[in-house]
Amino acid sequence: MDDPAQIIFPNPERKINVLKRYLHILALLQFTPEGKDAELWNANKLAELLSYDDTGKTLDDSQIRKYIQVNIIKELGIEVDKTKGKHSMSLAEDIDPETQLMIAKVYSGFVVKDATRDIILKKFINSMPDRALWTLARVYFAIVEKRRIQFNYTTNTGYKINRWELCPYYFMLRNNNLYLVVWDPVQEKHIPLLAERIKKLKVLTYDKKKEWNIIPVEELFKDSLSAFISDNPTAKMKIRYKKKIGVQITNLISFFEPEIKSLDNGDWLESTFNITDYLYLCQQLVIYGSDVEILSPPHVRKTMITMLKSSLKAYES
Repeated sequence: MDDPAQIIFPNPERKINVLKRYLHILALLQFTPEGKDAELWNANKLAELLSYDDTGKTLDDSQIRKYIQVNIIKELGIEVDKTKGKHSMSLAEDIDPETQLMIAKVYSGFVVKDATRDIILKKFINSMPDRALWTLARVYFAIVEKRRIQFNYTTNTGYKINRWELCPYYFMLRNNNLYLVVWDPVQEKHIPLLAERIKKLKVLTYDKKKEWNIIPVEELFKDSLSAFISDNPTAKMKIRYKKKIGVQITNLISFFEPEIKSLDNGDWLESTFNITDYLYLCQQLVIYGSDVEILSPPHVRKTMITMLKSSLKAYES
């Protein structure tokens, strides 16, 4: 194979570089700042700016207009105000949050450096260098076709399961790992499995009697910070913490949309929220020491106390 450093991927027209360019244009046209010094964009200015992002390729205003007409207006269905005589252009409408999320998932791949994702994918590729991409594709289409899969797997405890037959749901990046979320029809439970441990994958013959419904990831993990899926009821947690760490704690639990109120003249905050993987949260709260306290439920508070005492034993003489 050619040296990867010498491979230009992707470069030809109508491939990923085109996608990158018109998403750049869409993003730049989304908002027009106010004020006399605000940046205003027309086709010429956009062509000049985007040319810096394509080494050795100079874009012109006609290409920018083509991207707008073909890719943004026709393909994405987003109108652009490009009235003749105006010195600038902008989006003619706001982009709804769901559409923005869909676009951002793709666009972030070009403008956001995701070191964590790269580490996760490298680990997955190193575990099966001759079939990593094939595994992603083959499982994906097994999901599309509603076909069960079979593979060998080693659990965290070292127990080896051969020819495990499962219903695949989706791949998911979480907690520095790539997981394949599956439904085990024998145990009748959802399980997140480390994708790097999948060995001898086989897609089974389609059987209408064995079809399954896939629960969306947002629903399956709606009360979980980790990749943990619990069969236990959701716990309603209440914690209190000092105001000085309020931003850190809020960032940690904001996923649960907590109810937050002020205590003791604002020196402390109290949050209430629902969670299933409370053990994972306890592990995250340990670093804040006495600045945070789990108030309820009792079994979660007890879990935290046990965890702290166990850690302390390692340092007792």
